[in-house]
Amino acid sequence: MTPFSFKPALSFSLPEIAALFTHSFEGYFVPIQINDVVLQTIIRRDGVDLAESRVLLKDDNPIGIALIARRGWTSRLAAMGIVTEARHSGVGTWAMKQLIEEARARGEKEMLLEVIEQNTAGVKLYQKVGFKTVRRLVGFKLENPQVESKEKIEEIDIRQLAGLVTADGLKNLPWQLSGESLAQHTPPSRAYRLNDAYCLISNPEVEHVTISSVLVKAGSRGAGQGSILMRAVFSRFPNKVWHVSAILPEELSAFFEKMGMKREELSQLQMSLAL
Repeated sequence: MTPFSFKPALSFSLPEIAALFTHSFEGYFVPIQINDVVLQTIIRRDGVDLAESRVLLKDDNPIGIALIARRGWTSRLAAMGIVTEARHSGVGTWAMKQLIEEARARGEKEMLLEVIEQNTAGVKLYQKVGFKTVRRLVGFKLENPQVESKEKIEEIDIRQLAGLVTADGLKNLPWQLSGESLAQHTPPSRAYRLNDAYCLISNPEVEHVTISSVLVKAGSRGAGQGSILMRAVFSRFPNKVWHVSAILPEELSAFFEKMGMKREELSQLQMSLAL
C-alpha cells in the first residue's frame, strides 16, 4: 500500500500553499520564493483551479504541491514541486499518474506542462508517463540598451492586445503567452502600440522589466514594425534590464536576437499528453 496520498489544495489557506510551494522548490534550478499575494496572481493569470490542484502527502504530512490550471478540454500542470527530503522516493511518478487519471475523469482531452530542459530527471519523469515534446522554449536578457527614438508609442488596454494575440498570434502558444493568459495581466503591467505593432511589458517603473508579448498584425509583418516599437519602448524607459522569460517558442528567437538581446542559459520544453 502506497504511503502517498492527495488533498485538494483548496483545503489549505493561500499562505500555507505559498509556504509549501516555496519549500518544495528549494535547491531547484531556479529557486522560487513566493507569498500569498504572488500566488494569487499566478492563480488569476494562469487559470489555476485550487479545487483540482493537489497537495502531496506522505503518511498525512505535506511533501509537495501540484498546481493544475484548466481551460475547456485542456489542463496544464502549472507547477509541481516536492520537498527535498521526499525526492527520489517515487512520489513524482505516483503523483503524475494520479493527476493524469484525474484529468481523464474530468473529461479533458489534453494535458500540458513546461519543464526546464536541463532538469534531466524532470524531463525523464514526464516522458515516462507519456508526455511528448512540442517545442523548446527560451529566454533572453538585455541590460540597459542605449537607444534613442522619437517615435510616439500609444498605451492601450491590455485586453486589446490579448484579443489580437488570440486572433493573430502564433497558434499553440505556451499557456502563459496565450491571449487568455495575457488578458489577465493588469497594471502596473502596460501594453503599447505603434502602428500595427503591439507589446506587453511588466511594470516599467522598476529596474527589471519583462517583455511578455510582442505582436505585429499579420498583414504588416516583415517591415520591421516590431523592432521599431521595441526601440521606442527602450527609449521611453531607459536604464532598465529587459527580460524575456524562458517561455518563448524558440522559432521566435530571431526577433529578439536582432534587438541585441542575449539568450539565457536555461531553456524549457513545452510538453503535451493526449488524454
